Amino acid sequence: MAKVEYSAVVHGGAERVWDVLKRFGEISQWHPAIPQSVIEDGQPDGLVGCIRRLTLQDGAILREQLLSVDAVNLQFSYRFVEAPLPVDNYVLSVRLIPLTGEQKTVILWSATFDTREPDPQGQWTSTIESLIVGGHESLQVYLNQTATA
Repeated sequence: MAKVEYSAVVHGGAERVWDVLKRFGEISQWHPAIPQSVIEDGQPDGLVGCIRRLTLQDGAILREQLLSVDAVNLQFSYRFVEAPLPVDNYVLSVRLIPLTGEQKTVILWSATFDTREPDPQGQWTSTIESLIVGGHESLQVYLNQTATA
């Protein structure tokens, strides 16, 4: 099983960052690779078990199911239901850690998955890492753009 971990600080208090990330169906507002996202079947956004349908920039469809949400500990996880990548058993966990006395938050991203075919060059691991890092960086841009003066 492959694993990608990434952690970095964003400028924004943990409550504010959580308010953005907990809106599972609204990832298209801040992730550059996802121009469209919607929760399927009229399910409430953020309900464990709900599935979000993402349209990627190239038109490919990605479906993800919310596995857990822990608002007290500021963490959630989801899995791929359908993906254009040759990976199985993909699960991503996200955890926020507030920095005491600062309006900054550490975000821990951790993805595990199996590749369907040998990946000696680490192509799919690099692809997953790029998606996570790009998403993190775009989240920071979104937080900056939506900050109240």
